[in-house]
Amino acid sequence: MSKYLVYVLLVVGGTFVSLQASINARLAKYVGFVESAFISFTVGTMVLAAAVLLKNENGLKHIFEVPPVFLTGGMLGACFVFIITYSVHVTGVASALATAIGVQLLVGLLIDKYNPMNVIKLDVHWYNVLGVLFIILGIILLTRGR
Repeated sequence: MSKYLVYVLLVVGGTFVSLQASINARLAKYVGFVESAFISFTVGTMVLAAAVLLKNENGLKHIFEVPPVFLTGGMLGACFVFIITYSVHVTGVASALATAIGVQLLVGLLIDKYNPMNVIKLDVHWYNVLGVLFIILGIILLTRGR
C-alpha cells in the first residue's frame, strides 16, 4: 500500500475518531457513559467479526501463542473510548480530542525512540519534539476558557 494512501486512510480515521466522540457522547445521554462505550465496542466487534469471517484466512488460530500483554489493546481502547465519551461533556469535542492527541503524540515519540513493543524504532530529532511542543501550545490555546 502506498504511503499516500496510508495518509488518506489516516485522515479518514481521524475524522471517524472525531465523529465517534460526538456520537458516543450523544448516545451516553440516553444510556450512560460506560454503557455508551460498551455499545460502541460491541458494534465495532460485530463489524470486525464480519470482516474476519469475510477475510477467510483463519489468522485467529494463533491466538493462544500471543503473549498476554499483546491482548490488552482492546482494554486500552475501551478505556480511551470511555474517557473521550465522558470528557466531551465537560470540555467539548475539540478540547477532549486535542488533549488526547497531544498526549498520544508525546507518548508516540517516546515509543518511536525506545521501541518497547519491538514494532519500529525511529530516530527522534529536535524538530519532532518542537512539533509536539507546538501542538501542546495549540492545546493550551484551544482549551483556554473552556
